[in-house]
Amino acid sequence: MKRIDCLFERVSSVGVAVALLFMAMGLSVIGITVLPVLGLVLALPVFVAAGFFLFSPSSKECTL
Repeated sequence: MKRIDCLFERVSSVGVAVALLFMAMGLSVIGITVLPVLGLVLALPVFVAAGFFLFSPSSKECTL
């Protein structure tokens, strides 16, 4: 696999993680202010998904 493909793979993974982090933070704010139980229950899986995308290993072709 080309190096540029590995770069795009990593950038897309981090981009999804950042988007999920913003969504989780928004749900947390809503959970604290408007719907305390529901907002926090919805925010927790989104935080977990963001962590999964942020720390996910790259494909075997992109390892050194």
